[in-house]
Amino acid sequence: MKLLKILGLLILVIALSIAALFYYSLNSHVSIGEYEKWYEGVNKNPTPTDIKIQFVGVSTLVISDDSTTIMTDGFFSRFPAWDMLFGEIEPQKEDIKWAVDKLNIDQLDAILVVHSHFDHAMDAPEVAKLTGAPMYGSESTANIGRGWKLPENQIKVFQDRQPMQFGKFKVTPILSNHFVFANAAIKEQALGGKQEITAPLIPPVSALEYKMGGAYSFLFEHPSGSFLLQSSAGWKEGSLDGIQVDKVILGVGGLGSQTPDYQETYFKELIDKVQANHIYLIHWDAFAGSIRQPIQGPVRFLDWYAGATEEGFQAVERAMKERPNLKVNLLPQWEPVKL
Repeated sequence: MKLLKILGLLILVIALSIAALFYYSLNSHVSIGEYEKWYEGVNKNPTPTDIKIQFVGVSTLVISDDSTTIMTDGFFSRFPAWDMLFGEIEPQKEDIKWAVDKLNIDQLDAILVVHSHFDHAMDAPEVAKLTGAPMYGSESTANIGRGWKLPENQIKVFQDRQPMQFGKFKVTPILSNHFVFANAAIKEQALGGKQEITAPLIPPVSALEYKMGGAYSFLFEHPSGSFLLQSSAGWKEGSLDGIQVDKVILGVGGLGSQTPDYQETYFKELIDKVQANHIYLIHWDAFAGSIRQPIQGPVRFLDWYAGATEEGFQAVERAMKERPNLKVNLLPQWEPVKL
């Protein structure tokens, strides 16, 4: 009997320890530590006519010159990791309005959505409602807008390699590929089957209901310079042939979980092929927490499950060693910097 009591107590202690560890992993964030050095050296004193960029998180950016302002994605909602994994989610209207107000946008000429996963497309229709800006994306993104009752005249479906003109900016969407998750189960959930939203999507819904709908690179061309935005750490062979830019805004989410060969091919496709000498890293930060708090690394559980953020930054360091002239920066949150 005494042995059974000891065994029962031991099982209870183990169960409580596992529960505590699980709770901790869902509610604490990875530190980027030494890689904060990559914030150094960005130009925080742009002139009115410079191309300026503000980074909010994930791949939400505000890009402007003296007369035109473009936002990518417009994702401001953040959720507990539990809800993203097991619950249902929907745009957080108060946080979206808070973020749009914080950006102090007088005029927004376009919202460009790179693909239709929740961390890119979910909030875009609400941002469009608040600002009056048109929302551009795939047909899947359009159906997210329709599900949020965005007026049809604000929904624009772009086409692969068909340039769009916004003031002095010419923006060309180029069909690419999404990052390929190393974990087979996640890959199937996030990328398997028919990755299109074929009817208006009405939240709250599971995060997995936000199907990809095609992942795009954006080529920005402007009299002051050209640059490429690659939000998701994937590539489509040959899609960037003939394109040359000095700067790439480069998504590295999940990259550390992939093989060295995958990582090196990504850098060859997104840096070497376009002859870039300066990259800005995005899509490394947390979806969980609050947009009203300073930017953080991913939640530990999600980082272990599919992120490997530190390993991704280590892969970037290796790429720098092989490319001595390559400059790497992180973008400060909210602050306008000269691109």
